[in-house]
Amino acid sequence: MTNPKQSPAKTSLHEQIEQISALLNSLRPRLVEAEAELSDRLAAISAFEFKLRSRIAKLTDKLDRLDAEIQELKRQMRWLGEGWQTDPENEAAAWASGKTASESGEYRYHTAPREPRQKLAEEEKVSLKQLYRQLARRFHPDMAVDEADREYRTQMMWAINAAYAAGDLEKLEQLLLEPDAPHTIAIQSDEEQLELLTRELARVQNRLEEIAEELARLDKHKSVEMMRRHEKAARAGRDWFGELEVQLRDDIARRQIERDVLEEQLANMEDEFGEETAVSSEDFADLVFDATLDGNFDDPDISAEFDRYIDRRRSKNYFEEDFDDDYDFD
Repeated sequence: MTNPKQSPAKTSLHEQIEQISALLNSLRPRLVEAEAELSDRLAAISAFEFKLRSRIAKLTDKLDRLDAEIQELKRQMRWLGEGWQTDPENEAAAWASGKTASESGEYRYHTAPREPRQKLAEEEKVSLKQLYRQLARRFHPDMAVDEADREYRTQMMWAINAAYAAGDLEKLEQLLLEPDAPHTIAIQSDEEQLELLTRELARVQNRLEEIAEELARLDKHKSVEMMRRHEKAARAGRDWFGELEVQLRDDIARRQIERDVLEEQLANMEDEFGEETAVSSEDFADLVFDATLDGNFDDPDISAEFDRYIDRRRSKNYFEEDFDDDYDFD
């Protein structure tokens, strides 16, 4: 007679299911902690980026405008025979025109914050982190059982991370009221369950690797490098933002001088090339034709007049980037 309390013998399939389930149960908390660490890191960097941009935006914009004016002046002077090389970009201006840390990354469930993180009291910060972990455990996409479930969870994680990055405690509390992922599938057999658990384990492990790579990438981002400088200066009692503003103002002053000098040089060059010839442009074609027929094209006076005419026409009509030298008098 069979003992009713006796457990059925474990098959190899059952053992595999239990092993994978146990491994998943150990990895899921690690995944939630890793997502929280990544979100914390992005939130800190984004807050620094907001502050830095607010301090230097007007200055870098002015520097960009001056650089554009200088490059245009140099472009025109190149057509008048002067060779100019492109100047290296100002570091702060280059940073301001680049991507933020979150925009340049591969963080799948995060968007770049539109506004700086709210200032929270210490107890609110603790609640924010606790709510984030609770919601991440419920809605993380790598816990999905099918594609429809994954899509729902992904949308939820976008909302959860956006609220967390903004420090929006109220929004996270609202998300707690959202229903659990509504899409599920019925497991018909041990084989299907094992396959599902195996796929889920692979997703969780891959995501942990992605987060490690993302954190390593963030550590090399230009914003993080500048944030370290700011923190180092703060420990030494220095105002790093103020020092950066002074550097930018000095750079702007140098650019203004450079622009003014180039404007004067270009005006002088245009005056030189814009001298009126002794012959009107309407009569010049006839003059060249007649000189050619007479075999007198090598006459120094005619040749010099011809050169001045061509230079004047070029400076007037052909300041184009793709100018291919429409005149071919060979």
